[in-house]
Formats: sequence, C-alpha cells, structure tokens
Amino acid sequence: MRYESRLRVAAPARTVWELLADPGGWPGWTPTVTAAEVKGPGPVGGFGTGSAVTLTQPGRRPTTYTVDAFEPGRRFRWSRTAAGVRQWADHVVRPEGADRCEVVLTFAMEGPVGALLGRLGAGTVRRMVDTEGASLKARAEDTAART
Repeated sequence: MRYESRLRVAAPARTVWELLADPGGWPGWTPTVTAAEVKGPGPVGGFGTGSAVTLTQPGRRPTTYTVDAFEPGRRFRWSRTAAGVRQWADHVVRPEGADRCEVVLTFAMEGPVGALLGRLGAGTVRRMVDTEGASLKARAEDTAART
C-alpha cells in the first residue's frame, strides 16, 4: 500500500520546511499528531539522519520511526519495521519561486503483512496524510502572510 498527496502551498519553501522538519512542533498545527518526541543525533536541532521520532496519534499507541534520508531544506524520510511490516513516510518540499512551493507527502506499508494492513487501513491512511498536508498548508500560508 502506498499513498501520495501533492499540494501547492502559497508560502516560501523555507517556511514550509521549518514547520515540517520540526516534528516536535507538529501537535501545534496538525490534529493527526498529539505528541512527538525527537531524539538526536541529527544536525538540525537534533533532527536529521539517524534521529528517532516517536509520534502519538489519536487512538493509536506511540510509534517510533528512524530518519533514514535527510536533505536539509528539501526532504526527509523515516521508517520502521515491526511484525513483518515496513512502514515509511517521505516528506518533500520543492520550491516553485520565491514564495510558493509544492509539498509531496507519501506513506507506504510494505511486506506480506503490510499489504494486508494497507488494504484494511487505506482510508484512514489517506485521511491522515491529507489532513497533515492541509494543516501544513494552512499553517505555512498563515505564517507567510504574517511576515
């Protein structure tokens, strides 16, 4: 199962990146995350390749992901593997001029169990990814309008 959401944001890529690359701040702008804890060793405020990020989402147990790809200002991906399921999420910011950008959010579940869970939970995954994207867009555009 793989789901990708693309959206255009009327805010500078830097503004969007600063929000996205601060998972500890996510509970302040998206209802899909109620708590987040980041543990180094990343280079940017303790966030980067090798960082462990524990997310608590509504109705779910805390889940820890490890950042396995990090391109400052542009992209990060985190993943986890448990009980035959590999989950990963990619977060990409692409500038489109001085004050616009595209955001691409991708979530996937792989492996034999992942395929089954993906079919069962596809609707929930889509809603959560879409809500995260819409919340990010709203916060970034509001932040850009105030500066």
